[in-house]
Amino acid sequence: MVEIVVAVAIIAMISAGITVAVININEQQKIKLTRSNAELLRGAVKLWRIQGNDSAACPTIPMLIADGEIDRGRMTKEDAWGQPWQIVCDDRDAIVSSRGPDRLPDTDDDIRVPPS
Repeated sequence: MVEIVVAVAIIAMISAGITVAVININEQQKIKLTRSNAELLRGAVKLWRIQGNDSAACPTIPMLIADGEIDRGRMTKEDAWGQPWQIVCDDRDAIVSSRGPDRLPDTDDDIRVPPS
């Protein structure tokens, strides 16, 4: 009976370790996906601005969709954690950012393209 309990305990520890590893890999993939999507959105913003739209304006996601710069879809509306994108423009550039895994603004895990 003791051997069975020990075997079950060992299996439980191995399962817990695998679960933690899978969760970490999943989170890293979400970060990579969000960074990639932010880069695509930034490119769309820059293209929108040089194609005769108001170069002083900063487009919103609905404007980019309406003008055909991006397809409508989940990635265009929110990041990998279901949070809306933030787009900020200045005279020469556009910054696309995500609140990151903690879903809180202005924290160390925020994803910003280009990086600050």
